[in-house]
Amino acid sequence: MDGTQVAVANLHEIMAELHSVGKPATRETVDEIIAGLIAMGNYISDSEVTRREYRAVLLKEYEEFIEIHKK
Repeated sequence: MDGTQVAVANLHEIMAELHSVGKPATRETVDEIIAGLIAMGNYISDSEVTRREYRAVLLKEYEEFIEIHKK
């Protein structure tokens, strides 16, 4: 985003679950990640600008997660 580090709880677990069921790195999957983070008590602003930034960062993170965890 703007270089500010943000801590989110349970991100690894959510990505592991989605990866285990074969979810590809898409906007829809990233929206599932965001929904999971919110459901687990992480605050993510409703601002579309903020959501867009989160989507971009989380998509990159999930792509890297998939690459590292290839079987």
